[in-house]
Amino acid sequence: MTPPLIWTIAIACVFIAGIVRGLTGFGFAAISIIGLGLCWPLPQAVPLVLCLEIAASVMLVPAARSDAEWPLLRKLWIAAAVGVPIGVLALTRADAATMGVLVSLLIGGLALLGLARIKLKVGQGRLAPWLVGSVTGALIAAFSIGGPLVVAWLSHLGLRAGRLRATLILFFCAVDLAALLALAAAQAVPADIWPLALVLLLPTFAGLWVGQRLFHRVPAPTAERFTQWLLLGLAVIGLANVLHH
Repeated sequence: MTPPLIWTIAIACVFIAGIVRGLTGFGFAAISIIGLGLCWPLPQAVPLVLCLEIAASVMLVPAARSDAEWPLLRKLWIAAAVGVPIGVLALTRADAATMGVLVSLLIGGLALLGLARIKLKVGQGRLAPWLVGSVTGALIAAFSIGGPLVVAWLSHLGLRAGRLRATLILFFCAVDLAALLALAAAQAVPADIWPLALVLLLPTFAGLWVGQRLFHRVPAPTAERFTQWLLLGLAVIGLANVLHH
């Protein structure tokens, strides 16, 4: 692809991802990693997405603090801290093409689960937050994604839309930061991602601004279903791109 096409795809991708994140509290990384994975290699795209996710959280965290489900959130944070090193190991050791296929299959599979409204058995029992948190931490460090899993689980707990969104925002903020620091410690953060992240901050913030204003206008089930269809479509595109090369 030519540089103008690469930047067009990247800017459009993070703008749309920002709208979804501001509207639902999740989906930014899953949407971004597919789009940015078309533009740059996955080992470069993952820390780039994490940088943008953290920047997005800075904008959303203040309003989310008072509405989060704190007891549950603390369990998820602790569990995710166990999973992050596993994800770092996967990203730094696995083949980039294999990782690309896994990312697309994972996003597509989780999107299908969401669309089918299949209740995950992992959501049952006292060990559920520890299992979901640790697996999500590993997925975020390895692929910069993990949202669909924790969203599917939290949705079945019956949290109202505002509390669900706030809990997700705070969870992803902390885990994304931990994952990025772990990747940096493993020397898996390329130096050239910082100027890329700076350029993509503006469309990211613009998308967040739009999404936040849509939050009170678009019904939560409608927003969630739209996001799942979008993730499924992007997963198909991402898989086709990896297999084509």
